[in-house]
Amino acid sequence: MTLFVRPTARLTLLALPLALTAALPALAQSASSGSNVTVYGRVDLGAGRYAQDIKSSEDTKAMVQDSSTARLGFRGTEDLGGGLSAFFNLEHRFKADTGNQDGSLMWKDKAFVGLAHTQYGQLTLGRQSSPLDMRGVNGRFEAFGGDSLASNGSRGAKFAAKWDNAAYYQSPSFKGLAFGVAYAAKESALSKNLSGVQMDYASGPLVLSIGQQTDASATDDWKSLALAGSYDFRVVKVMAIWAKSTDLGTNDQGEQKVLTVGMQIPAGPGQIRASYQNREDNAAQGGAEEKRLGVGYQYTLSKRSSINLSLARHQYQKGSVNNTVPLQYEVALRHNF
Repeated sequence: MTLFVRPTARLTLLALPLALTAALPALAQSASSGSNVTVYGRVDLGAGRYAQDIKSSEDTKAMVQDSSTARLGFRGTEDLGGGLSAFFNLEHRFKADTGNQDGSLMWKDKAFVGLAHTQYGQLTLGRQSSPLDMRGVNGRFEAFGGDSLASNGSRGAKFAAKWDNAAYYQSPSFKGLAFGVAYAAKESALSKNLSGVQMDYASGPLVLSIGQQTDASATDDWKSLALAGSYDFRVVKVMAIWAKSTDLGTNDQGEQKVLTVGMQIPAGPGQIRASYQNREDNAAQGGAEEKRLGVGYQYTLSKRSSINLSLARHQYQKGSVNNTVPLQYEVALRHNF
């Protein structure tokens, strides 16, 4: 059977791909009009005198080093219409004092993709913060934001800060109340699937948070619980975190408790800040106790740049070891972009 196509139809068929080709730039511009990709990062270097290893000695050393880990990130969103959007976030960590990568992972801090809806919340998939790290014990509840020599880390006891292969749902805020639920299958050499939940409430100057998660290694699994809160009195903002990890060790007898308290006081062009932490392991975990006090001042140069001054005192005690570093100090320059 022979198919006959009229000359006018042939011209139409030939013109159609040409018309589509001509329209592609306009279509691309229309599709990208609701999209954006942002490059961001931080370089934060300090000079001072730092403790070398409080667990084994009281030695300090004058050094230039990262005040907080440098980072380079990419994030983007696309408006899909109807309140729905797609987004992604990749963040690399590195040591600005040497240029070396921080750890073995290229995207150490995060590598995820997600969908968000203005009414129904958002779902993310990939490497990302665990529930306690995402909103439970993060920098909003620590006086230095978790950065600089004077800050206190490990605020969530033995919790794991990052999860691989994770799915995380974060709800929208319902009159100040929001929650998140996360799950990570044991695709790698883990003894158990990971799971956790976090809830917070924000109303004016008050923010409260509670979270719980189950973490695992190749040979063990354990639970961590954290309570946190802050209140802004304007003349001073106070904050605190209490965290406890249980079922540590293969016999499930180990425990660690951590209390972190702090405050921020507006002063001149910046803030006076103070942070104190007490960490205790029970006998099954080794019986160590660690106390750390940090005070400092953030001098704001602009919205993106600041000079950060830090003083810190650190004490560690375990068995016959009783080490104290009475004074560490640092002057650091931070630039965010």
